[in-house]
Order: sequence, then structure tokens, then C-alpha cells
Amino acid sequence: MTSHKSNQSPQDRPAPDRNVEIITPLKVRSHPIQGDSSRPWRSTVIPILFFLVVLGIMAAGGLFFIRHLSKHPVNLTEPAHQAAPSEVDADPKAVPESRRTAKLPVEPGTGSAPDPFERQQTMPPEQTEDPEKGVSEKESADNALAAFLKLKKALEEKGVAEWGGEDYKEMITFSREADALLMDNAFLAAAVKYAQAEKKAAELADNAESVFQRLLEEGGKALEAGDSSTARQKLRAALMIEPSNGPALKNLERADTLDTMRRLIESGKNHEKHNRFAFAHADFQEALKLDPESEDAQMGLNRVNEWIVGEQFQRFMSEGLTAYHNGDYRSARTRLLKAKAFRPDSREVQNALAQVDAAIRLAKIETLQRKAITAEKAEDWKQALKSYLAVLKIDPNIGFAVKGKDRALEHIRVAKRIGFFLQNPDAMASSQQLQNAIGVIGAAETLQPKGPRLIAQLDELKMRVDAARTPVKVMIESDDLTEISVYKVGKLGRFSFRELSLRPGTYTVVGSRNGYKDVRQKIIVKPGQKTLRVTVICRNKV
Repeated sequence: MTSHKSNQSPQDRPAPDRNVEIITPLKVRSHPIQGDSSRPWRSTVIPILFFLVVLGIMAAGGLFFIRHLSKHPVNLTEPAHQAAPSEVDADPKAVPESRRTAKLPVEPGTGSAPDPFERQQTMPPEQTEDPEKGVSEKESADNALAAFLKLKKALEEKGVAEWGGEDYKEMITFSREADALLMDNAFLAAAVKYAQAEKKAAELADNAESVFQRLLEEGGKALEAGDSSTARQKLRAALMIEPSNGPALKNLERADTLDTMRRLIESGKNHEKHNRFAFAHADFQEALKLDPESEDAQMGLNRVNEWIVGEQFQRFMSEGLTAYHNGDYRSARTRLLKAKAFRPDSREVQNALAQVDAAIRLAKIETLQRKAITAEKAEDWKQALKSYLAVLKIDPNIGFAVKGKDRALEHIRVAKRIGFFLQNPDAMASSQQLQNAIGVIGAAETLQPKGPRLIAQLDELKMRVDAARTPVKVMIESDDLTEISVYKVGKLGRFSFRELSLRPGTYTVVGSRNGYKDVRQKIIVKPGQKTLRVTVICRNKV
């Protein structure tokens, strides 16, 4: 057995399966010769054990290889460039790239595959592909796939399957072929197919606008032809491309209600034929709510309205004129306005409304005039002014209202000034304000009419003016040493006694003397007061 092992060449040995770990026996270190009686026995047993171990390993490798071939037989009828099924199913991480593409050679003329062990002897050494090149090819395929999927997703969001046609089918075919190539690790070929699919997708995206316009036009034509099913189909496909397009949404809504709308039109025509105009009007109007652009519904409603307008117009005109002649102008105007709503351009209704409006205006003016006169008698000049202004708003040229407004304003102005002096009598202590009060009395004397309230206020003001103009005697006593001054009067000098005549009001008397503190004393002179005595002397030295 030892001689058989040494004569077998490396080529004749069956290649162990790469997945089987080969255990290499450790070399037996030599030791110095010792005096051991068991050494001859060991030198015989160890080589035998080593040979048995190697033989067991070779047998295990052969069995594993034969089992592998039984599970994945070699198909000699496949083209040379196509990978064996076992290579497709193999885990790429577990099998090297070179083994995935290796093919079993077929001997010429035999038509059958050589024995696996013989193929091991005749195959050239395995060629390892460039790892960097494989990574680059895979990256190209991945990039092409990503670019295609991006376009494909955008198209699917626009419902490309509904309108893409043959271009869409070609795009899908290219993408499926690319997927198959990618699964077979044919990365360059897969990248080319993905690029073709991406090109088709780009063409579909570029044509989306024109397809949308075509679908929108076809949907509109189907709608006009009364084909609601086709219209809905076309418009829904168009809305997949542009979901928020206004005309498409509007036409789709019309298509959804087309059948109901047409039934309403037929019903309206039937009612119209049998003079049931109220029912016909309701049907046509409901049809127009569903489709405001329906010409049939609009024409039917116009016909019914024309009949209704004539009937209603005559009825409201008759009722309005009757109310006018009865003096019920408000009711007459209401009826005539309803008649005008049916025929806005009718000269007949315009003339009748003009007469009614004139009567209403005249009645309102008379009412306001009566209110103004009543307010004047009650001396409520603010209410009178309000009534006159209301009349002038109706007609600014009415004479009695113009004069009444001016009269009311003058009464209000004079009454306000009289009230001021009556509420602030001390104001007339000023000569200027006293003259103003006298002027108010003169203005009040010219007012017409003068009611009891005005006369009473005027008399009271006259009394207060007379009292304000009547002087009161004021006696000032001093010591002949103090200088006396009275504000609003002047310096009086030094004296022991002085008599003054002062009009009602408030005055300040000041006494001053060298070496003494000044003395100030405020005196109030009231209307009708008797003689007032005041003593002013500087007593406190500085």
C-alpha cells in the first residue's frame, strides 16, 4: 500500500471537494534515542495509522463529490455560455466566482461528459476573474436598476398601466429580461436592458402631457355624445396623470350624473307636453343643478320659464295696481317688484312703480312734517331737526324742511348758551362774559316761536344779568400806613377808610408796608348783597 501511494501522481489523485477541510497530520518530532523497549513497536504502528487516516480523508472527499454530482448533474445539451443549474442555485457567497461559470467539457465525438475524476485530471488550472471588475459591473447594473425604478414609480403613480399601451408593455418586457440577467449575475447585460427600460419610461413620461390632452378630449366628446361609460373611463385615466386638473374633474362629475340628468330632462319634457309646467320647471332645474352646461336642460327651463313668467307677471301687476288705488302703497310696491322680477325691462311695470314710489315719498314727507311741527310745539328742537333732515334726505329742495332746519338749529344754539349762563352765574363777573350774556338775550328775543320754556329761561337770564350789572358797596378799613391794592380795580394808596362800588364777583385785596409781611384777602361780592366791610392792615414785621 505504501508503494501505491508513492507511485500515484498529483494529476491522478481525485481533487478533494473545496468545502471539505483537509486535516494535515502533525510531524512527529524526533527525540534523542532513549533506552525504551517499546520503540520498535511504535515505528511500525505510526505509519500504518497515518496511511489509514489519509485513505479515510480521500474516501470521504470522493463520496462528497459523487453526492454533489448526483444532486446537480451536468446538462451537456445546454449552450456553452449558459450556466449549469447547480451554479445558478449555488450560494454566491459559498462558491467562488470562477466555479460558478466553469463548464464541464464534452469530449469530441462522444456526446457525453467525461468521468468527473478524469475531468479533474484534464482541466486546466482554474482562472480567477478580476474582483474589482465584477464589483464595477454589478454597481453599473444596480445604478441602472435604481434609475429605472425611480421613473417607473413616478409613472405608476400616474396610472401608466391604463394609458401606456405598447410602450408600457415594452418597458415591462425590458425590465423583466433585465431582472433575469441580474439573477444570473450577467451584470453588464442587465445594465443594458435596464437602460432600455429606462428609455421607454422616459418616453412615456415625456408623452404624458399629450396623452392627457387626448384622453381629456376623448372624454369630452363621449360626454357630449351621451356615452357616460366611455367618458368616465377616459376622464379617470386622464386624472391619473393630472389628479387636480379642473376641467377633467368637472367633466368627470358631469359624466357621473349624465344618466340621471338625461332622465330628468325626459321627465321635464313629458310634463311640459301635458301643461304641467310646475313639474316640468322642477325637473329642468334639477337637471341643470347636476349639469349646468346641459343645453337641453337649459332650453327646456327657458321654455317653461317663459310661460310661467307671462302668467305670474300679469297676476302681480294686477294685484299691485289694485293696492295702489286703495292707498296701500307698501303692498302695491311689493307686488309690482315681484312683477318686475319676471320682466325687468317692462315699461308698464316701471311706470307703475314710479307712481307708487312718488306716492310713498309724498306720504313719508307728510308724516315727517307732522312730526316736526309736533316737536316744535313741545320745544323739542332736536327731534324737530331730525325730522327736517329726514325730509331733506328724500328731497333736498323742499322749502318747509329747509326753513325748519335753520329754525331748529338757531333754537338749539340759543338754548345751549342760555343754559350755560344759568348753570354758571359767576361767569358774568367777567365783563366779556357779561356782554356775551347780554348778546344771548338779544338773540333769544328774535326767536320764533317762543314757547313757555324759552320765555322762562330768558326771564331768568335777564334777572341774573341785571344783578350782575348792579354794583355793591364795599367798605375797606386800614391804618394809613398800609398800601392798599384791589385786583381788577387798581392801587388805592394809604388810608384809614375807603368806600368802593363793585359789581358782583370775586376780588383780591392786597396790603403792603415796608418791613412787614404783605396781607392778602379774598372777597366775594354777590348780586343784591348789602354793604360789605373789609379790614386790611399789615401787622407782622419781617
